[in-house]
Amino acid sequence: MTECVECGADVTLHDDLEVGEIVDCTTCGAELEVVDTEPPVLERAPELEEDWGE
Repeated sequence: MTECVECGADVTLHDDLEVGEIVDCTTCGAELEVVDTEPPVLERAPELEEDWGE
């Protein structure tokens, strides 16, 4: 378990967590990216940009 960087709520994580995985905060709905697993560290997930087929 770790803390949401947006709202401070506890975020429950599963045992086989991987760096780069996206998890959702069940309290505020923020998408969070796993940047480290020992100990678990979350950051706000980057917004995906449209590429318009380029």
